[in-house]
Amino acid sequence: MEERAIYLSSDKSFSLRQGEILTGVIQYKPVIDELSQHGQELPFEAVLHPYAIVITQDCDLDWDYKARNAQEILQSSKLLNSVILCEIAEAREIRDTADNMNSKEWKLVESHRHERYYFFEKIPPECEVDKIGLPELTADFKKVFGIDAATLYRQIELGIVKRRTVLISPYLEHFSRRYYSFHSRVALPFQYESERES
Repeated sequence: MEERAIYLSSDKSFSLRQGEILTGVIQYKPVIDELSQHGQELPFEAVLHPYAIVITQDCDLDWDYKARNAQEILQSSKLLNSVILCEIAEAREIRDTADNMNSKEWKLVESHRHERYYFFEKIPPECEVDKIGLPELTADFKKVFGIDAATLYRQIELGIVKRRTVLISPYLEHFSRRYYSFHSRVALPFQYESERES
């Protein structure tokens, strides 16, 4: 395989990065059936995301990180209330479980021509923090979630969440453009039709 740089090991001494792949993220979702108008405490269920990629922009992540780690008064205007992430799964899992995913459609995923999915080739050991590498992965742009920024950093601090690797330029921009393109789609009431020859 040709040597090329797509990933770079995460820098644990710095803020989270857009395009950073994390493992072990726990999302706390309220148990909706317990919700009432009386405002009692709402129980939460923990949802484990084995893999996730950070979507939030670098500039916002930087401001948030600096504000949280400043010795002076906390600048609340700089803080994020959530970090946006996109769920990732092992490529084989997506291939085997996605609705009606035949080999022709999977080839569209692998070649980045399927609008809903983004394929990541195998991450080599030298390009990730734990030096064990990661398998081929696939992001599903429909599976986006937010985590309270303080909660996410606390999970990282406790070693629950691991920062693994970051997409580098121009792969980061390619991923970002594809993600935002999917989320900026415009639904049409009818598809365009071509006149048929009579």
